[in-house]
Amino acid sequence: MPEAYKCCSPRDGADPTTFRAPVHVLWCSPRDGADPICALSAPACVEFSPNAANTTESAGAPAQSCSYDLGAKSLVCVDAGQDLNRAVLEQAHLQVVVPTDARGATPNAALAPAGVQTTFVQTQLYDDANYGGSFFQITNSSACNGSTTWYYGPLGNVGWSGRVSSFKSFSNCSTKVWQGTNYTGAAYGYAVNAANLDAMNDQANSVTMK
Repeated sequence: MPEAYKCCSPRDGADPTTFRAPVHVLWCSPRDGADPICALSAPACVEFSPNAANTTESAGAPAQSCSYDLGAKSLVCVDAGQDLNRAVLEQAHLQVVVPTDARGATPNAALAPAGVQTTFVQTQLYDDANYGGSFFQITNSSACNGSTTWYYGPLGNVGWSGRVSSFKSFSNCSTKVWQGTNYTGAAYGYAVNAANLDAMNDQANSVTMK
């Protein structure tokens, strides 16, 4: 155990204040015959017995799907089950043109506010293999032309670092995901679709489209 941390069990009457903040603590009670241990863990203190399984898990935030527009530099996210492209229309005033094979519904153009801009899905990155789970889509005011390269990164800026397990490209684009945050290092692509990313699974930190 690092000397910077000292963990004591509150049920034994010890003062659990001798650890460096901000940390979260796993308590291991000495009365169970184990040494006190300390570790980064869930966002609340947990009592852990070496004689029983630790069944307390941190309550993670619900997975969201998000849309980022390269031209408007706008980001819109929705919870699972909500209409992402409708939210883009309402919040960013962009009418997303969604190809047949893409995730997300196409909002009715008749509902669009006057003067709304049209934007095209260039790529969708998915949490799971085979295009499943939450997704992060990148849109732009034009389709790809095979020569101009479009960039987005770091994916950590929108909570998508190390999450991508598959992708699909649209609007005449192909996609490449990179391990580095600045389009460097190991990569997968360019490809139009990828149902899995092999060694690059959950490794992507930036993406390019062309």
